[in-house]
Amino acid sequence: MRVCFRSQVDPQFLDEYRQRHAEVWPQMLTALEAAGWENYTLHLGDDGLLIGIVDCDDLDEIRARMALTEVNARWQTEMAALFPASETAPDNGFMVMEEVFNLDQQLAEAGPTSEGQMK
Repeated sequence: MRVCFRSQVDPQFLDEYRQRHAEVWPQMLTALEAAGWENYTLHLGDDGLLIGIVDCDDLDEIRARMALTEVNARWQTEMAALFPASETAPDNGFMVMEEVFNLDQQLAEAGPTSEGQMK
């Protein structure tokens, strides 16, 4: 399944957030892959809005797997300073977004149609 989530980076730290994600630790990359984070992307707006997209079997499960790794604990501690003050670690502050449209799914359900015509 594809999961989309949002979070918020403190706008004063956008450049640092971008820089850190341009140079993610190799151990962190390996841990994410091993935990089941597939086709994982992050998208950052100029206002600090952070959108993440990940393909996975179960978001709670892959987050739990990451929580067991030492490298994730270190990464989350370092990244916490870039987010607004919260009692929750950045990776636990995700707000999962509901998918309301999927082009591929609707095209498959519509079946063959003539170009330019609605079914």
